[in-house]
Amino acid sequence: MSTKVSEEFDVSVGGGVRRVGLISAAGVVVPSDGYEMEIQNPATGEVIGSLREADAADVDAVVAGAKAAYEKVWRRTAPEVKARMLTAWADAITAHREELADIEVSDVGHLRREAMADIDNSARVLRYYAGLADKIEGRTFAQLPDRLSYGLDEPFGVVAGVSPYNGNANFVALKAGPALVAGNCIVIKAPEVAPLLNDRMDQLALEAGLPAGDDNVVTGRGDKVAPLLTEHPDNGMIAFTGGPGSGRAIIHQSAANIVPTFLELGGKSPAILLPDADLDIAIPSLLHSNFAKSGQSCVTGSRIFVPDSMYAEVTERLGKKAKTVRVGLPTKESSQMGTLINRQHRSRVDALVKSAIDAGAVALAGGGPAEEGELANGAFYQPTVLAEVTDTNPAARNEAFGPMASVLSYTDTDEVIARANASEFGLSAQIWGNDARTIQHLAKELIAGTVWVNTYRSFHPTVPFGGMKQSGFGKENGFDSIAMYTRRKAVVWDLTTKRDLPYN
Repeated sequence: MSTKVSEEFDVSVGGGVRRVGLISAAGVVVPSDGYEMEIQNPATGEVIGSLREADAADVDAVVAGAKAAYEKVWRRTAPEVKARMLTAWADAITAHREELADIEVSDVGHLRREAMADIDNSARVLRYYAGLADKIEGRTFAQLPDRLSYGLDEPFGVVAGVSPYNGNANFVALKAGPALVAGNCIVIKAPEVAPLLNDRMDQLALEAGLPAGDDNVVTGRGDKVAPLLTEHPDNGMIAFTGGPGSGRAIIHQSAANIVPTFLELGGKSPAILLPDADLDIAIPSLLHSNFAKSGQSCVTGSRIFVPDSMYAEVTERLGKKAKTVRVGLPTKESSQMGTLINRQHRSRVDALVKSAIDAGAVALAGGGPAEEGELANGAFYQPTVLAEVTDTNPAARNEAFGPMASVLSYTDTDEVIARANASEFGLSAQIWGNDARTIQHLAKELIAGTVWVNTYRSFHPTVPFGGMKQSGFGKENGFDSIAMYTRRKAVVWDLTTKRDLPYN
């Protein structure tokens, strides 16, 4: 049984603690019974909200509402109207950016400037897709005599989105933007550990005038709620961001109705320093690549490959600089790194670091939780740099999803290409240097969906992003993302007036 919350988008209970449930064609709804989870501030341990988990009947109702909205409204909505609605949603996000940042900082533990950057980027992404609304075109095929052949790129209807917690604002926009502008309605399963921003952003979509049922949210544990959504018979496509294990589960779930999937999974990305790299730029950049969002990013340059001749200098400088990074409460302007999502995840990160040291790595900085003073109640971890790391060390093979950088030495270009490509992942790579010929060679030979040269974490709505190997398949951003949310139909029209008929 569910209870509709009447005209109360900022759903809360006593003391400002927020309650979240569903957003659907029925509006903002918090189920009145079922499994309930506390939502904690990872920096303080304070309870800031509660989540009511969707059950099978709830998911059925949300998907049915999305299907009705697609069939009756959205598929027949003119492109310029879709563009205005997405733009209005982006404007609402911009107008509420301070409120949204407050939510994300308390829910996830990112630094405020990190949260604000994600929120601003989500508005930029929605505006970009609004601009594409009237630019989705079909194509004609070979011009055969007396025959017209053309293709139509059509929406799936209802699509499912499943995302992790580490970039909530971005994931909402990157999934909902192209899905909606392509003509679909979308149901997003919010991350159970941090659902508050998803909930509020989708409330803003309703407030901005997006039809109810177009952009929907369900909440609950991933292993319970996600299969209800991804295996639903009215779901036409799945877009998933998360880890490889969950990605494999999504592939199995997609087989229930044989629907296509987009998967953006984990990474163990190489960052290659060339002998002529500007270390004054590269060293702080490499560390920030690993410590931004406390390392909770799939594109961290966590395997830093350094030429043998530079190894001693680079490791010394990396360790020295890492010790200066200020870990602090996400609400403080002076903090340079915030907290991990919870203590359970911190224990996993710490176990990986300890296993790496047991296998021969040397901690040049960090190596354990940060618990002093005002950090005592949170899930903070020290910025960690490990040297003497070999390719077989656990730190070089496993994604930490925490602030752990590993430094490896190499002799020549061919060697580093082979070792960089030996990982099962292929999401991103970094190259730092100025030798144009070597950079071009590396960029061509590295198996990675994105190669950044003298930069990192450089995203733009026009530049496709996606993985190779066990980092997934499919692309976000640009026209490539529109293609993920549409299916090609071929129409063949015979224009002849005289023809030989069968069976004459």
